[in-house]
Amino acid sequence: MSRLTATRRKGATRVTAEAQQKKLPQSMPMPIPTGGLDAVSPLTSMPPDRAVALDNWFPQLGYIELRKGHQPHSNTGETGQPVESLMAYNASVGSSDKMFAAVNGKIEDVTTGTASESLTGLTNDRWQHVNFATSGGNFLEMCNGADGVRYFDGSSWATASITGVTAADLIHIAAFKNRLWFVEKDTLNAWFLLPDSIQGQAYPFPLGGTMKMGGFLMAIATWSLDGGDGPDDRIAFISSKGEVVVYAGTDPTNAATWELQGVYTIGAPIGRRCWFKVGGDVAIVCIDGVVPLSKAMVVERGAALTVAITANIQPLLNSDARNFRNLFGWELVSYPLGTRAILNVPQLENETQIQYVMNTISGAWCRFTGWNANCFALFQEELYFGGNDGIVYKADTSGSDNGNQIDANMQGAFTIGNSPNIKIFCLVRPFLITDGDVSPGLAVNVDYRNDAIVDPTPTTLDPGAEWDEALWDVDVWPIEENLVADWQEVGAVEGTAVSVRLAVSAEGSSGDIILRLIALQIAYIPGGLI
Repeated sequence: MSRLTATRRKGATRVTAEAQQKKLPQSMPMPIPTGGLDAVSPLTSMPPDRAVALDNWFPQLGYIELRKGHQPHSNTGETGQPVESLMAYNASVGSSDKMFAAVNGKIEDVTTGTASESLTGLTNDRWQHVNFATSGGNFLEMCNGADGVRYFDGSSWATASITGVTAADLIHIAAFKNRLWFVEKDTLNAWFLLPDSIQGQAYPFPLGGTMKMGGFLMAIATWSLDGGDGPDDRIAFISSKGEVVVYAGTDPTNAATWELQGVYTIGAPIGRRCWFKVGGDVAIVCIDGVVPLSKAMVVERGAALTVAITANIQPLLNSDARNFRNLFGWELVSYPLGTRAILNVPQLENETQIQYVMNTISGAWCRFTGWNANCFALFQEELYFGGNDGIVYKADTSGSDNGNQIDANMQGAFTIGNSPNIKIFCLVRPFLITDGDVSPGLAVNVDYRNDAIVDPTPTTLDPGAEWDEALWDVDVWPIEENLVADWQEVGAVEGTAVSVRLAVSAEGSSGDIILRLIALQIAYIPGGLI
């Protein structure tokens, strides 16, 4: 045998050994989508902490968790009728707080589980409201553009006596610098009362000469540049065309103490309930997304996407705005206890709604389904919503949606790992913190396709027996919080880039539940290039 022949055989043996080594199963970590839902980035360059889909999983700073459910709080007795307004009255003493629901031409006291009628014979249920404190006490005042202005003084309702304008035409209300302000429907006129007043003479504040695009006033927003009451407070008048006129000062009748700050343009606002306060800023829901007013004041409208807090989900929001902007139910609500901002989006008026939900600490978004809510309210820091069926629900509680399972789906960003070579993906290992039995449905998508089918295995999430309520030898003992980290087969799927889908159908009890995804691993057999 010649030296040349021997060298060739030796080399062939060495390459074969390396190839065999490459064929051994390997694993790599997969990122958790704590950065939230991303409908903007190309699939080929999406940040690793983002998600292609994130339904009913809420992104926290180090993990994602299954959202909680909702349960009935108070039945108004108006079966099949939508609750279109939910209003909290904040008394000087918390034990005297009240919550009211507007349904079927009535105002119902829904503070407790037993509802009671407070007002009847009303024209519509779409009220705008504020809490307003004066020297005479604390008041909840509201208007709807049809029934005049009503107020609650802590014990009873009354009709506000407002002169100078047809009170039934007042459709939006705001409080600024110890005054109540109103919007007159189908006009560019605002109206204000004297300081420390809930009724009396109303004075006009026409904006037709300032707003050049026409339309009508949609809403009035108030906020403070420093996050509290003081000289930096501003009042913003928002038109249906997207013009925003901002004033500062204390007395609109005195030019020395009342100053125009500027006129700005955003996308057309969506609905009367189109804004909410976020810290020292105001976020406005418009066809350009959810835009912080402070940022809209310093950029052109064409750059609105760069400052919108909904930038990562903008294509989804644009589609919804195109299809559903004229439906009732759009609303923004801040839920500090849950570190969430919630944007309610109707899909079928008074029947089906979804929510885009943002973690107010990280700015990460997800989507909730299964909460069919017409309106939201915070009552004593807890979250409630008015349903389409005459029932007021407590949200963010329990392990089911009024007895129905919670279907959650997640698909993370694609990754090629440490190698662009072809791999055969065969096993996935989710690391789950839970207080129940869980075996999620898993599948993988490869090479930027989205055709994997995942079958969510019903997941039992039951906190177990509750002290003084459970039945001995009937109810199960509570399962303590534990880590579940089992490898599960996902077939043998070949590709270079991979994305994991994970789905559960949670079947919890009325108690709160825990299900957190804290890590992911995927196992594969290297293939392709040698």
